[in-house]
Amino acid sequence: MDRKALIRKRKSIPDRSEKEKAIVEKLLPFLKGKRCAGYVAVRGEASIMNAPISYVPKVIGETEMVFMKAENLQPGTFGVPEPCGTEAIDPQQIDVIVVPMVAFMKTWRIGYGKGYYDRYLRSFDGLKIGIAFDEQEVADYRPHEHDIPMDRIITPTRIIE
Repeated sequence: MDRKALIRKRKSIPDRSEKEKAIVEKLLPFLKGKRCAGYVAVRGEASIMNAPISYVPKVIGETEMVFMKAENLQPGTFGVPEPCGTEAIDPQQIDVIVVPMVAFMKTWRIGYGKGYYDRYLRSFDGLKIGIAFDEQEVADYRPHEHDIPMDRIITPTRIIE
């Protein structure tokens, strides 16, 4: 799986603004009244910044990430905007995590390959929603034993369960 090629393909997706609006419209019912963690879009990821996201990830150490209040964002690990605070939210205090992806097949998320989300999601009991453009779907992916499937993947045209 050539992640770099998939990222290039994702960056070249046309009509992003309209597609991102469609994604957020499909996402909102799952977030209503919930404590939601999300992400700050980078490298062509679908932006969900119009969704009510309270927490975003911060990388700590070489293999771990935590979620913190989505405020005072500064460029952090890998140049991704991260909260500059030190107080992580307990995963049990999060109802829904909205997860970016490089690609997907069925409800399997293909990430950047470092395993940050897979490690975090292993002990997360809430709803896991992957976000992608339809063009990010791949036909042949064999999940690894450490991969964590999403409960749903939302694209501009579908909700995959």
